[in-house]
Amino acid sequence: MKIASTEQGAGRYAVGKIEPFDQKNEMFRRPFWDPQMLALGKKFYMTEVPPKNKPGYQLTDQALVNAGWHLENAFARGVTGGRMGLYAWEWDRIFEYPRVPPGLKIDTDNPDGVTRTLKKAATFFGAALVGVCKLDQRWVYSSVYSRREQASLPVALPDEYQYAVALAIEMDYAAIRCSPASPASAATGLGYSKMAFIAGLLAQYIRGLGYKAIASGNDTACSIPIAIDAGLGELARNGLLITPTFGPRVRLAKVFTDLPLIPDKSVELGVWDFCMRCKKCAKKCPSKSIMSGKPTEKPRNISNREGLLRWPVNAETCLAFWAANGTDCSNCIRTCPFNKPAGWFHDSVRWGIKNFPVLNPLFLWGDDLLGYGRRGKAEKFWTD
Repeated sequence: MKIASTEQGAGRYAVGKIEPFDQKNEMFRRPFWDPQMLALGKKFYMTEVPPKNKPGYQLTDQALVNAGWHLENAFARGVTGGRMGLYAWEWDRIFEYPRVPPGLKIDTDNPDGVTRTLKKAATFFGAALVGVCKLDQRWVYSSVYSRREQASLPVALPDEYQYAVALAIEMDYAAIRCSPASPASAATGLGYSKMAFIAGLLAQYIRGLGYKAIASGNDTACSIPIAIDAGLGELARNGLLITPTFGPRVRLAKVFTDLPLIPDKSVELGVWDFCMRCKKCAKKCPSKSIMSGKPTEKPRNISNREGLLRWPVNAETCLAFWAANGTDCSNCIRTCPFNKPAGWFHDSVRWGIKNFPVLNPLFLWGDDLLGYGRRGKAEKFWTD
């Protein structure tokens, strides 16, 4: 079954009724309540990982990972439930400078201009890509699982939040090349810290315009379908978003708001047809968690949503490899042919994938010939 290019947004992957997803079934939450995952959770979250005398796993590498995650862990904690620090739903005016008189609102008679200004602010704060969509309630969690409270909590996102601003944060290309060693994990952690920083500042900017805003990392709603709706990319075999500029080498955050904005159109990059042929992420996945076959609407376990046609990833075996590896893994990003630095040559190939899919075998051959996707040396990461 092929997804028609005329279908728009993340709804293009729907093949049935999509029920709201309970976040407690997401793989990073299950080790805290699912009896079958408790041992894995103890190994991944609670076991000390001593350094190894091996490039990419030394103390310098581990310190880089811890430093990359520091802002997320200390001032946002989006991965444990959000709703605090930079992800707080409310912000005390005592921290404002300059002291703008309360009650002021920006004129929204020109929503195009307001949207352009908002996007400029997002990129000024550090977003690599930004898009806007009307919020589709299908992507909002039915409930969120807070690791702090060890309990499911209602989302209670007010209906007035009609818009979502999707933010993509680029991860370092050289660090991701080292996957599954720690420099790639440091790039991930830094991405999460930047998510909190950028989304938190953008939410505060919107509040300064006189409107409401909620910054969100991995909490409240699913980021990938929102990013697709906002025109940032397409879904890939590896279960990640493929952006036109960075491929899957991004982290995603979003800001919910009642500020009237102009939604972006969803994009078609040729990802679906390319993934049907490529399969590199599946071949190079160390835990074989990525499907090599055709897309399906059948979930592999409760961590997959129902009613969507795609390549569901087995997050259980994926997290098990992370625990055994002593750090996370980005092989599915590293090996993806869309994961290339921007430039005329790579941009030309992306244009060819979109417009001439008959040439996809040639593009894949060239990707192999030039050695893209091979693992980089951690020693070289530190010396370049």
